[in-house]
Amino acid sequence: MRIGTMRLLKVCAVLAAVTSVAIAAPVAARADSGANLEVILRPVAGTPDGGFGLVKFRQPKDADKIVYLDVWVRDLAPNHSYYLQRATDLAVNDACTGTNWLTLGQGSVVQAITTDETGTGRASLFRNLAAIPLGTQFDIHFRIVDAATTAVALESACYQFTVTQ
Repeated sequence: MRIGTMRLLKVCAVLAAVTSVAIAAPVAARADSGANLEVILRPVAGTPDGGFGLVKFRQPKDADKIVYLDVWVRDLAPNHSYYLQRATDLAVNDACTGTNWLTLGQGSVVQAITTDETGTGRASLFRNLAAIPLGTQFDIHFRIVDAATTAVALESACYQFTVTQ
């Protein structure tokens, strides 16, 4: 009986630790040094396809000021095209009130994310930020939209970004 009690206590301690980490996670994600984000995309309420996505948002420390966006989606409509969009605002307050949606791609050339027969898709995108002054900070949020209908399938929380070199 004592061994069973010890195992139960260990399981409870592990669950408590995992729960406290999950509770401590912030709603609005922060970037490491303001130049790298792990953006999670979740289904919009009422969408029939459900789904999930991730955007690895990277700005290397160099003079080019290029942001690389590696996008991965799953459980969306099979054999279908979607676009990644972003909106920003300069009021850095975790509210993401910007509605200036920009469809992203290969620089200024829009590129679709096409899903396979299982509803999974990937794309390597980038955006040149050369026109934006170093040190500029803004709130940013992302969404995945249907390429045919522009209906929003996935959306992110609010993130903060700083243009660096």
